[in-house]
Amino acid sequence: SSRATAVVDLYAGIGYFTLPYLVHAGAAHVHACEWDEDALAALSRNVAANGVERRCTVHAGDNVQAAATLAGVAHRVNLGLIPSSEAGWPVAVAVLLPEGGTLHVHACVGAGASEEDAWGRALLARLEALAAGMGRRGWAARLLHLERVKSYAPRLNHVVADVRLAPVRVA
Repeated sequence: SSRATAVVDLYAGIGYFTLPYLVHAGAAHVHACEWDEDALAALSRNVAANGVERRCTVHAGDNVQAAATLAGVAHRVNLGLIPSSEAGWPVAVAVLLPEGGTLHVHACVGAGASEEDAWGRALLARLEALAAGMGRRGWAARLLHLERVKSYAPRLNHVVADVRLAPVRVA
């Protein structure tokens, strides 16, 4: 249930994803990371205007620093930065709960099924390697869905990969 969900939004901006998680999906708590002062001011106003201040913690500054205080808290991590959120992938893996969670990874990739497939495979391999490097051995990444959001530029699409990253269950 989303009502019991803790979300980390690594690139919160003015609340483009943070607010829907809180207002519409009913997330229990969102940790919104943002470094830009203007965006932080707008984010704070937007959170207050929607009456969700008690369920949102805004972390001002570099999300790498915020991650140190958020290790192991997230059911979901939003990586809504384009053209690439790759710099945030290690942070995203670090903040997932010990039982794993779901990553929503935004990127711009070559327009075409083969380019999207190749990017998706590389993403899964990289996330598994990051998890192993953090001592989370035996974690597997599974692509739940790849959504083509829109054309970003000629021959380049904005996509979002929903990825489940969690320890492999042995029967």
